[in-house]
Amino acid sequence: MRPFLTACAVASVISISGDSARAQREHTRPTPNRSTTVTEAQASELTLTLTEVAVHQIQIWVRTAGVIDDARRTVIAEMSSSEGAPVKVGQRVRVFSPQSRSRMHQAFVSAVVRRGNRVVVKVALRGDPLETSRYYVLEIVTEYGDFLSVPHEAMIVSGDTRTVYVQESDGRYVPRAIKAGVQGELYTHVLDGLNPGERIVTFGSFFIDADHKLKEP
Repeated sequence: MRPFLTACAVASVISISGDSARAQREHTRPTPNRSTTVTEAQASELTLTLTEVAVHQIQIWVRTAGVIDDARRTVIAEMSSSEGAPVKVGQRVRVFSPQSRSRMHQAFVSAVVRRGNRVVVKVALRGDPLETSRYYVLEIVTEYGDFLSVPHEAMIVSGDTRTVYVQESDGRYVPRAIKAGVQGELYTHVLDGLNPGERIVTFGSFFIDADHKLKEP
């Protein structure tokens, strides 16, 4: 995700870039402690926000297909035991026809029946019966577990590299590569590179990263 560019934010980036160009002329070789400085006014204009690295519940989507019953109130799906392992009664489900994803219906898992290496899942609709389609796509929100994690918007993704900007002191932000695990609906599991309690840039990381790259020789 990328924050919305406002005219004010663009002006701030230009201002930061000017400082960066001067800093670049002063350095002829890389330094391992390069950081980006942002004033309070610039942070406000950039809608710069920070979050603390902490343990969060990581939720992942289990996607499968199902068939609606004759009463058109329950969709039944069958999947492998590994796919169905995290599925439990009560979990939220989004249901839609393959021909009309814009018409999303809310539902919940009403029953889970495990038969050998297969799992049968019944999903009950919360609202009115669905349209005339017989087949539907199910997106089940399952709980992967509680893990040290960061919001997706905090990460700068470049190929296989995931980078976040860590606040080291007032106005200073330093890039740090992290080893990422499972990506959930809102958070990504951090396997290595961050410690609980550290503060990282979330919204605004794109601008911080752009300014940092301008300082590279």
